[in-house]
Amino acid sequence: MKKLPKVSPISLAITMAFTIPSVGHAAEGGFVGGSTATLTARNYYFSRDFRDVPKAAQSKQEEWAQGFILNFKSGYTPGPVGFGVDAIGLLGIKLDG
Repeated sequence: MKKLPKVSPISLAITMAFTIPSVGHAAEGGFVGGSTATLTARNYYFSRDFRDVPKAAQSKQEEWAQGFILNFKSGYTPGPVGFGVDAIGLLGIKLDG
């Protein structure tokens, strides 16, 4: 069994001193004002060639699809405990194949 290293009170105090001010910056944008949304589109084409395979039922196979990724991240509510919402939406559409 591994023993974890002991943490000195001074190193803990220094870590907390740098961490606590960054928590205050998270609430500055507000719940609605700090919100962001990104939409990413991905196009995928896949082609296989079966000419070298003996007795293949087909000579080639092709697939084509379009995908969308919507990523939403809200800001945080002000206060000692910030509340935020993250959501993701995924959509895949088969175009050909």
